[in-house]
Amino acid sequence: MSLETSFEMILGHAHPKAILKAALASGRVAHAYVFHGEAHIGKFMTAVAFAKTGLCADPPFDQSSGRPAPTSCNCCRSCRAIDSGSHPDIRLIRPDGAQIKIDQIREVQDALSYKSLIGTRKWCVIDDADALNPEAANRFLKTLEEPPDHSVLILITARPQALLPTIRSRCHAVRFHPPSQQDLLPWLQKHRAIAPTEAQLLAALSLGRIGIAAEADPAVLRRERDRVLEALAPERLGNPSDLFNEPEDLAATQEQLSKTLDTIEIWLRDVLIGRHLPEPSLLINQDIHDRISAWSRTVSTDQILEALTLIHLLKRAAPRNINHALVLETVLLELRDAVVREPAPGLKPN
Repeated sequence: MSLETSFEMILGHAHPKAILKAALASGRVAHAYVFHGEAHIGKFMTAVAFAKTGLCADPPFDQSSGRPAPTSCNCCRSCRAIDSGSHPDIRLIRPDGAQIKIDQIREVQDALSYKSLIGTRKWCVIDDADALNPEAANRFLKTLEEPPDHSVLILITARPQALLPTIRSRCHAVRFHPPSQQDLLPWLQKHRAIAPTEAQLLAALSLGRIGIAAEADPAVLRRERDRVLEALAPERLGNPSDLFNEPEDLAATQEQLSKTLDTIEIWLRDVLIGRHLPEPSLLINQDIHDRISAWSRTVSTDQILEALTLIHLLKRAAPRNINHALVLETVLLELRDAVVREPAPGLKPN
């Protein structure tokens, strides 16, 4: 797997990059970090750029400080090895299936027990760290309690609350936010060579997640959105058969559930704007503003906020092994009560 990247290639994240560059420039790199923020916004590539800069053998000279600059040269043996995904001093761990397992952590501990072969530190990047199963998490905690002097551990997660508190407390937290629309739109037009209207839709439907926006087909994202919004039609919400069958299709996996909840959140956000600021240019789903207007005339502000609060709580509380269909069913029932004026046949009113 190619890992070609650098701080300069990463869109946005000025504050996290400043924190990491300052740590490198001062020589005060922490032994463990948690990079947290929404999925697909560049946390992983920033972690690789951090390691690449820390391992670079020939960093550019900073005239102002009189010291090496906290950036990578992209030319030395170490930088080339990272770009090709073959650097011996970096371990990349991702879930094996749905979990990160104890054997993977044992391999990390074994690798960290040896000194680096090229640079001065060994680096370990654990992507989707919230997927650590209990045995793996407890095993990894032992490494955090007694970290090797020459190691840097980076945990990446969109759900930091799912990590053990004892793990979080031993790591330096770095918060990431999606790039702004102002930054993402010109980047999409330049790197994907798409029209401004398509770039705007892609940036909006991807929620600014550059990892999705960089690769997704706008037409596919639109079709996925429309599938979810079809389930929110009043006639579907009011039909028990449709309502209870939707979760099986739209929440088959954790990833599918997350996408579905994101789409509903965007929709409710647009409906809320439609109630108070009836200006289509402020909407994410601008191409269907007539449907948004219809909902905004039906659903109250309090009902929208209650549904958004429910989704937020379910996202934060839901572990990976939760019944995905039950989570979505709960949200759809909340929306049914807001949209359907009369209780549907066979359903008890709340």
